[in-house]
Amino acid sequence: MKTRYDAIVIGAGPAGLACSAEMAARGLEVALLDEQANPGGQIYRNISKASPKQHAILGEDYSAGMELISVFKEAPVEYFPQTRVWQAEPNGDVFFSRNGGSTKVSGDYLVLSTGAMERPVPFPGWTLPGVMTCGGMSNLFKDSSLSPIEPVVLAGSGPLLWLVAEHLFALEAPVAAILDTTPQTQIFPAFKHMPRALRRFGFLLKGVKMIAEVQITALKRKVPIYRGVKDLCAEGRDRLERVQATRGKKELSFEATTLLVSEGIIPNTSLLRQVGCAHTWDPVQRFWHPDVTVDGRTNLPAVFVAGDGNFVHGAKAAEFKGRLTALTIALEMHRISRTEYLELSAPVRRQLDRELFPRPFIDAMYAPRKDLYSLADETIVCRCEGVTAGRIRALVEEGYADHNEIKAMIRCGMGPCQGRMCSSAVFELIAGHSNIPPREIRQHRLRPPIKPVSLGELANANIGGPDES
Repeated sequence: MKTRYDAIVIGAGPAGLACSAEMAARGLEVALLDEQANPGGQIYRNISKASPKQHAILGEDYSAGMELISVFKEAPVEYFPQTRVWQAEPNGDVFFSRNGGSTKVSGDYLVLSTGAMERPVPFPGWTLPGVMTCGGMSNLFKDSSLSPIEPVVLAGSGPLLWLVAEHLFALEAPVAAILDTTPQTQIFPAFKHMPRALRRFGFLLKGVKMIAEVQITALKRKVPIYRGVKDLCAEGRDRLERVQATRGKKELSFEATTLLVSEGIIPNTSLLRQVGCAHTWDPVQRFWHPDVTVDGRTNLPAVFVAGDGNFVHGAKAAEFKGRLTALTIALEMHRISRTEYLELSAPVRRQLDRELFPRPFIDAMYAPRKDLYSLADETIVCRCEGVTAGRIRALVEEGYADHNEIKAMIRCGMGPCQGRMCSSAVFELIAGHSNIPPREIRQHRLRPPIKPVSLGELANANIGGPDES
């Protein structure tokens, strides 16, 4: 491994794969760093090693990623899997751990394709063994073909809930119930975006068909589906034993050993914030995202963001964003002319525009409900440090309206996850009890290392330049 590259791409999802392959095709020396053992990111996780059964269950949208993987593998990109990046700098320096040691490399450009993550939402019992995200369950199946063999409840809002339900039914998993927390009234504000969404009628039809097939299968297997569900609660002594919820005045209760939850997808911005990218608040999906142009430019001249890390739009859109970023960097490094850039980027922009037609409708339809963070005082918010909602709320009501101040006082966000699991909830508690507009609340500040680094990795650091091992 060299010490310097034209461009360093962090993240081997659709955006990172497309971006690195495109840049390499234009003559740039590119390194791609990724935590996973195989390329694909979360959406195409383990795709190159997946069995025919896994491909059959996960469907054509998953298998379509093989084409992207093939193009990437043929490109002259230096690929470094199982590499944990824990610091990046605006000048292009990247610090990471791999093979038991830590190393620094530098690039003229950085492309952060960190992707998205499921929105962490605390609720009573969410720390119990047996409670996990829908995406986590999907990853277990992609990696190891694992699926529940004891009663499982699915709860939450958004397309991922129904997609995982479809997969579990195909696997003959013992689904006990599906609890949809989407407020039924949200369909009305979403309607104004329907004309644009209908320009991708086939895409919408696919989603409607998926949900309809899940409902039909649930009816055949006598699996109850409840909509407009609230007050989710996981109960058990040492692990999950029962799931409680309400629907109107009706109390719901299901015996289960697994609860899969999903309340939407948000950009994974930890590394972006650490490096210093400016961010913007989205009032519909209620998340911070980097302030970028369509080609991924940030406020930092050498740093670009590609894919769902800049706004959650899905795998195909991430791929197109990655290609646009690559072409832009190739132009800036004089590997293609302005005329070539315009010719090459125009069809990619058209494809991206087409992919985005349904997004305003989907974002409005599955916007976080108003009471999503109406947490009981005893609910644990910071899992690492055991900090409750009541303790955070009390500080906010005393006048503290900065996550960084709150963190310094009660360690909320100071654990191994560096706030990835609690910062959204802390932010919402501040916004809900301080009367400060969300866009004016200071974000949780991240300092390196943003991922845990062992003393052994630091002791074996080769910051002056990596060796060939």
